[in-house]
Amino acid sequence: KRPDQTWAPGERANIVKRGDNLQPEGEFSKRPDATWAPGERATVVKRDDNLHPEGEFHKRPDQTWAPGERANIVRRGDNLQPEGDFSKRPDSTWAPGERATVVKRDDNLHPEGEFHKRPDQTWAPGERANIIKRGDNLHPEGEFSKRPDAMWAPGERADLVKRGDNLHPEGEFHKRPDQTWAPRERANIVKRGDNLQPEGVFAKRPDSVWAPGERAKVVHRDDNLRPEGEFSKRPDQTWAPGERARVVKRDDNLHPEGEFTKRPDGSWAPGERANIVKRGDNLQPEGDFAKRPDATWAPGERANVIKRDDNLHPEGEFTKRPDGTWAPGERANIVRRDDNLQPEGEFAKRPDGKWAPGERA
Repeated sequence: KRPDQTWAPGERANIVKRGDNLQPEGEFSKRPDATWAPGERATVVKRDDNLHPEGEFHKRPDQTWAPGERANIVRRGDNLQPEGDFSKRPDSTWAPGERATVVKRDDNLHPEGEFHKRPDQTWAPGERANIIKRGDNLHPEGEFSKRPDAMWAPGERADLVKRGDNLHPEGEFHKRPDQTWAPRERANIVKRGDNLQPEGVFAKRPDSVWAPGERAKVVHRDDNLRPEGEFSKRPDQTWAPGERARVVKRDDNLHPEGEFTKRPDGSWAPGERANIVKRGDNLQPEGDFAKRPDATWAPGERANVIKRDDNLHPEGEFTKRPDGTWAPGERANIVRRDDNLQPEGEFAKRPDGKWAPGERA
C-alpha cells in the first residue's frame, strides 16, 4: 500500500535584496485612503462642422430577409475535342475496409470460472441541469428612461498620471563613458576534419518526369433511392465575365454647394532610392594582402567580459560555498499493485537471439 503523506507547502526561495547608494531622508507621506467608486466615463466630444440638415429625413425602407443569390456557374471555354469512346467506370460494390491483423501474444494465463456479463443498457438522452433563478428585492416602478442618441466621435486619450513621492536626488550623476561604434569581428569558419576518402564514380540521381498523382477510388454506398421520371438537362452556357455587384447609394440630405478643387494631374515615376552612404576612414591598404592561413580546428576564444562601472563597494567577509561531492540522484520507489493473478505451469523461456543491426526503412 502507498504510504500516507500529509500535504505541506514547499519552501520559498530566499529574497535577495540588491544594495544601492540611495539614502532616503525625511518622512514619507502615507497614501491617502481611497474608497472604491465606479470610474468616470470620458466626456463625449462633438466636433463642430458646417453641415446644416434641412427638410425631412427619409426613413429607411423596411426590408424583409431573403437568401442571397448564388453566383452563376461560369464554364470556361477550351480547345479540347475528345475523340473515341470513353471507358466507363467499372461498377464496384461497397465493402468494408480491411482491418489490421490482430496479433495475440502468447502467455501463461489460464482464466477459470465464469465471467460476469455486462448488463444491457438502453440509450437515453442525458438530463439537463435545472435553471436556477436567484431571488431579489428589486421592484421596477415608473417609466424607463431611453438612452439618448449619441453621435460617434473619436475618444480622448487618458491623462498621464504622475505619482508623487519624497525622493529628492542630490549630488552629481555619473555619466556613461562615451563609446565609439565599431563593427564586430566575424567568427572564423572552422572545417572539421574526417577520415572519409570518397572513391569511384558517384551514382547520378535518375531523371524523373512529372506525373499527376493517383486519385483515391470513389466508393459508392448502396442506398434505397430509386430516381423516377426524366432529368432536366443543364442548359449550355457560354463564358462571359461575371456581373459586378450593384453599387448601393444611400439617400441623404446633403446638398454640396460651390466648386470642388480638382486633384492635380501627376505622372507616375519610380520612387527614388536611398543614397548609399560610405563612411570615411583612415585606412590606406598598401602592399600585398596576406592569404588566410590554413587553420586546424580549435575551440574558439571567448569574448572579453566587460564589467560596467558602478558605485557598489562590498564590505566584510564573503561566506564560501560549502564543498559538495557529486552523487547520483535517488530513484523513485517501485510500487507494485496487488492483483488476483495466480500464474500456473511453466513459463516459456525467451529464445536466445544474436544482435544485428535493424533494416533501414
